[in-house]
Amino acid sequence: MKIPLLQSSLPTLVHPQMNEIVNDTKKYFKTDVFNISDENTQLYGDYISTGALYSSYTYPLGDTEKVKAISRYYCYWALMDDRFFDNSIDLDNITQTNRAFQAALNEEAGLDKLFFPIVEFCSRTDWTSEAKDIFKREMNRYLKSVQNLRTIEIQKREVSLEEYLQYRAFDVAMSVIFSLLWHTQSGMPLSPYHNAEFEKVFEYSGVSIGLLLDLYTLKARKKEIRDYTHAIRIIQRIENCDEEEAINEGIRLFYEYESKLEEEFNRLETKYPIAIHYFRYIQSGSIRYCNESRTIRYLQKNDIDKNPVKGRTVL
Repeated sequence: MKIPLLQSSLPTLVHPQMNEIVNDTKKYFKTDVFNISDENTQLYGDYISTGALYSSYTYPLGDTEKVKAISRYYCYWALMDDRFFDNSIDLDNITQTNRAFQAALNEEAGLDKLFFPIVEFCSRTDWTSEAKDIFKREMNRYLKSVQNLRTIEIQKREVSLEEYLQYRAFDVAMSVIFSLLWHTQSGMPLSPYHNAEFEKVFEYSGVSIGLLLDLYTLKARKKEIRDYTHAIRIIQRIENCDEEEAINEGIRLFYEYESKLEEEFNRLETKYPIAIHYFRYIQSGSIRYCNESRTIRYLQKNDIDKNPVKGRTVL
């Protein structure tokens, strides 16, 4: 069964300075920090668009210089995630990388140069201390979820779909993407972020995007190892069904969580109109980016790929 493109009914918008953001990210991609790429990440990583398109779609109203910095961070962060987390079965190495990543977020001295781009992003002078604290909190939640899922996978531990989705919701780092709003939008009040009501937004968004990515990576050419940490494979095992049935259930669940998220947006909009206005663009922009990335980053095994070029991009 060919995996369809999934859609959102939420409004979309593109940053008016996207071309400027794209050009800045292209220059960054040419620097030495990307020498850690391997053949698979060079062919299918598509890191320029991971930074430039994704940030332009999710922060269309954000400060241009800050969105440029976020784009560079996303670009490198996605490469690290691909190289050292998603494609590794060495738990000790994953743990060491995870700890070093946390140290980089805290701007600690003496780190390997691999983590310099992380430190560079965190040490920018245009942060407010509150916005940086929010970002660090959500990055640490992401790193904890990565560690939990990779441990389950490497230990070949069978988990329920509910347990998997609890981790996956934050492994896809949607709460990080939401947290950076408080950096891109000057003067945005902090009270909504600290309100427990917003946890459902982070959870439902993370689960829906996690399901979307699991569907798109099921037959993708990326060398991910996820038999024990992949929604479709878990559904197949639990329901004792074939792949097509599991795919259809995954699609149904995606739209179920998208609907739950829209209900949360509608419920919270009267109380937090500014935050919800931005949140809608984050969700719709994430889906738009994933759909466009089907041509490279999530290219399917049965799709024609006549001219693979290292370092290529959808841009």
